[in-house]
Amino acid sequence: MSTFYVITFLLFLAATYLATPQFISIFEEGKVLVKNYKRVLIPQGIGIIFPIFYLAWSALFGLIFGKFPMDIFLILLAVFSASFIGFIDDMLGARNVLGFKGHFGKLLQGKLTTGGLKAISGLLAAFVISAVIAPDAIFEVILNTLVIALFTNLFNLLDLRPGRSIKFFLILFIVFLLGLAFGQKLSYALPYLPLVGIILGYFPYDLSAKCMMGDAGSNVIGMSMGVLAASAFEVYTKILILILLIAVHIYTEKYSLTDLINKNRFLSFLDELGR
Repeated sequence: MSTFYVITFLLFLAATYLATPQFISIFEEGKVLVKNYKRVLIPQGIGIIFPIFYLAWSALFGLIFGKFPMDIFLILLAVFSASFIGFIDDMLGARNVLGFKGHFGKLLQGKLTTGGLKAISGLLAAFVISAVIAPDAIFEVILNTLVIALFTNLFNLLDLRPGRSIKFFLILFIVFLLGLAFGQKLSYALPYLPLVGIILGYFPYDLSAKCMMGDAGSNVIGMSMGVLAASAFEVYTKILILILLIAVHIYTEKYSLTDLINKNRFLSFLDELGR
């Protein structure tokens, strides 16, 4: 079965690379364009390709093996809910309210923003997934919910420059692989390989600023990493991950990640690599 994952990783990488220009054309024809950081109008929301192609991979898995494991179902639930929530914000969201403080501040004033809707819906999706992962452990359900929700938002925060969010995703996935290999849990990562292939197939278009995946894509990346962490790692490891996630979010409420990256020579080099 491991061979199947590797082969379909390559297959769906190629398929996504070939299909992404068609998605870009659909968005261009529909005038779904926004200004990027250089004030150039490009399509946004192309990240909807991630759940669509992962669904196709899941169907292929079911056809070949005649079964549908719970871990694949959870990933499907995660990527579809995350992308749907993000796509609403991509299409309808205003950019005059930003950050947890801004969106929850509006909620306390009785006004629902698309960002507030995204936060609430993302938290609910994270809770449902967490309850399936650890149904009899209340503390772990809460822990997993927070890990998944904050991972989802982290990649949203990173997605401000071409390729940045995906670069961090690839580095983090490799780190997770090493950790899982050390704990002899590498099998947990196998169902994510096709998703990684799909994201890699899209990556060149994001990196060259031909389009933006938007929250429809960055939410998928973040939630998938959160689900992997929640399902594969031990409680103490997840507590450490949660502490780091909280620290990053506290930092970003006051300071800019882009400024931090630009001031660090190594981070700046990685950030600019390939553009």
